[in-house]
Amino acid sequence: MNSGDDNTGADASVEVVNPWEERKDRGRVAALLSTVALLATSPRGFFGGTRVDAGWWGPLLFAGLVGMLGVLLDGLVLFVLAMTLPDATLELVTRMELLGETADLSGLEGNPLLARIVPLIGLQLLLLSLPFVFVLSLLGPLISAGFLHLLLIVTRSPRPQGFRGTWVAACYAAVAFLLRAIPVAGDVLAIVGSAGLFAIGLHAIQGIKASKAALLAAILPLLLFLGAILEILLAATRA
Repeated sequence: MNSGDDNTGADASVEVVNPWEERKDRGRVAALLSTVALLATSPRGFFGGTRVDAGWWGPLLFAGLVGMLGVLLDGLVLFVLAMTLPDATLELVTRMELLGETADLSGLEGNPLLARIVPLIGLQLLLLSLPFVFVLSLLGPLISAGFLHLLLIVTRSPRPQGFRGTWVAACYAAVAFLLRAIPVAGDVLAIVGSAGLFAIGLHAIQGIKASKAALLAAILPLLLFLGAILEILLAATRA
């Protein structure tokens, strides 16, 4: 078992190799892009070729990077929209991005110079916040893996790979948060996609029945959706 850096690659007997485990040989950027592509096209094969005993840091680093890239891409898309869309359309998009919160554009009306400067300032602030976003992105897989592994224990589900297997599945499932870059629907697609990949990972790594893995992986996103809806309803009643 290699408890250190996971750069040794998958076993030779595995047909599909996890590219992120070969990032020293491939280069980190190439390995990251290959891993994202493989998870998008063949997630079952990807998880089947992932070495659970290859170390803790590698999967966590991947989750942090894709989480940070998801926020960056989302910010870049919003920046482009802010520079190109008419004010009325931009306000509608911003409202939907913020789950119904009103976008305060009143100070920008009639001032085209200020309207151009504000998105640039926002983009600069986003770039400065990326290290903080990276650290926060490391917490998501930990919370998700801990919650779901507790469910596995409570439901007496098979977990031959222990918490590490659940952890690995959660970290690589975070790749779905790149979907945040899609305007309006990106956040929802990211949560749903992450839950789907998490279920596939549990099925492939822990050997859990596919239907049960899907059900367990959907519980936390469902709680998040219910919490968001409740918050919107409470905000509406206070308005």
